Amino acid sequence: MPKVFKSQLIELINPANSGATKIQFQDQPYLRGKQIYGIEILTVNDVTKSPTNRNVITTANMQISYLTLYLNDLMSSNSVGEWIQSVPFPVMHRLQNSSNEPFVRQMYELNGQVIYWEKCYINCAVSLGNTSDVSYLIQVYFK
Repeated sequence: MPKVFKSQLIELINPANSGATKIQFQDQPYLRGKQIYGIEILTVNDVTKSPTNRNVITTANMQISYLTLYLNDLMSSNSVGEWIQSVPFPVMHRLQNSSNEPFVRQMYELNGQVIYWEKCYINCAVSLGNTSDVSYLIQVYFK
């Protein structure tokens, strides 16, 4: 597991009754130009409410969600693109909680790539079908 130098919690909100299957990130000024070393996600079984007092994704939501990152290529720093595509959310869920929820022991690690957050997104196999706002909580570790 990488050492934590700095971290930032990102909250992506899927609005009530949106029917969306793609949720676009907004620019993350605090993370702009930073080298990213790890990412993990949280569910309602880890934290019951988001920092903005919204519901957090459920286990079922996690199991149909995928993360695509737009970032630089370490082998060719001028080359950027969707080099990390459709990472299943359970691969990034590291907390073992009292539920029967999938988790991994190792944090999803990166090699210090710079992520262009406004070009990243989450896609879902189907719409979440949420009748109230629901939040994706993503913890990012960086230098």
